[in-house]
Amino acid sequence: MRQQKPPKRGVSLVWVLGGSCFCAGLLLGFTIEHLMYQKPVHAEVMQSHTAQGTNSNTRSLPRALGSTETSTSKVSEEDSIMATAHHAVGKAAAGTGSQHKWPGDTIHTLFTSSGDGYQNYQTRILWGTYNVAKKMPGGEKLTGFTRILHRTVPDVLMDEIPTFHAPNTRYANCDDGACEYPVANRPTAIRQFFEAAAKNSSLVQGAWMLMIETDYVVMRPHKAPGDAYDPSVPGAQFYYDYIMPQHPDAVPWIQKLLGPGKDIKTVPASGPAPVMLRLQDWLTIIPDYEAKSIQMEQDGPMKKQLGWVREMYAWDVAVAMHPEIKILTQKPPDTILIVQPPFDEGLGNASMCHYTWAVQYKDKNEKRKDVYVYRWEKRDFTDMKYVLKVPVVPTPPDYTGVEPWLLPFDAPLNMKRHKLNCEYIAQVNKGIATLPDLTEHYQKFTSEILPAW
Repeated sequence: MRQQKPPKRGVSLVWVLGGSCFCAGLLLGFTIEHLMYQKPVHAEVMQSHTAQGTNSNTRSLPRALGSTETSTSKVSEEDSIMATAHHAVGKAAAGTGSQHKWPGDTIHTLFTSSGDGYQNYQTRILWGTYNVAKKMPGGEKLTGFTRILHRTVPDVLMDEIPTFHAPNTRYANCDDGACEYPVANRPTAIRQFFEAAAKNSSLVQGAWMLMIETDYVVMRPHKAPGDAYDPSVPGAQFYYDYIMPQHPDAVPWIQKLLGPGKDIKTVPASGPAPVMLRLQDWLTIIPDYEAKSIQMEQDGPMKKQLGWVREMYAWDVAVAMHPEIKILTQKPPDTILIVQPPFDEGLGNASMCHYTWAVQYKDKNEKRKDVYVYRWEKRDFTDMKYVLKVPVVPTPPDYTGVEPWLLPFDAPLNMKRHKLNCEYIAQVNKGIATLPDLTEHYQKFTSEILPAW
């Protein structure tokens, strides 16, 4: 989701341009109502997706799962936060009952969202391409798909997308992405889901649990790192060139997070998505990830220096705090996770494309600022009309390799980059073709379902 310049080493840590990121979270210390459901008729009558995508009717009051003790004072000390998080997750894990044993190469895909128009447009494309990939050879290994919705009220996609709803958000004004740093909510939201999953095994729908983002296109079925029940098999995460924990400007802050005397070279250059781990590994890392993120938000100078991607550094520090959990951090073409068009030059071993940047071709001889040969930019699709009826994306123009076209940031276009752009936009359109028009459902949602909530 994060908009940033193409990978480039040796530059300032805070050259991130901004853009909306994950908006997911719950205020630590409050009783939580977790709802995994579909088709909200009113606040107490819902339908739930199973791992196979079928519906089963349930009727029950919203339940508090894994809630911590209610506090009337604001948590401000990292030690208190960490102790509470470790206690809650540990208690949940200890209470795990008998679980279905998924085959060791099955994968449950998860992501977080605020449910605003910008993210819901991307979410429908993600859902469409995921379902296209499920029909490919190997698609039977994709056994679960869950959106973790941080939003004070339901949204229009809860009837379409398997959703875990956490309505008690840490920042209530993040429903539409309007808060200062919605990413700060994300670690707590992820903890709340896994805390609930540890107590309710039906929420776990694969041996591997893959955290991604809304702006991903599933090109083909995900690959598992190996047998999840073989402890020698490491998890997987993505190597981001623009995350630089050993950069001189970052070192003082990363060391402060990691602790005195700890080796800063053990901190990876990654982030919490895409990451594929076992359930127990998530449960182990998440409390520290949450605590370090909250510690950052209470430290003004640290926030300023680490900038928009600071929550990614919180993840990296948390990973470094648990060397017993082996995670392979790779970049294209070796990674099994993502590539990032329009700058990468092929899919390699990856299963997904992450479109954080626009596919934008500009003639280098064109002097007018906003005139392009071709442009598809996700930030142009924030209106609800694009959510309800997702428009087909125009195909990039023919390119022979001699046209003087440039990508964003004046990066050169070449045949390999163009080919990947065409392939992933074609996959986007295949996914869009599977999506129904939600206009009538939206009218019912706004007139009946939302008021009832």
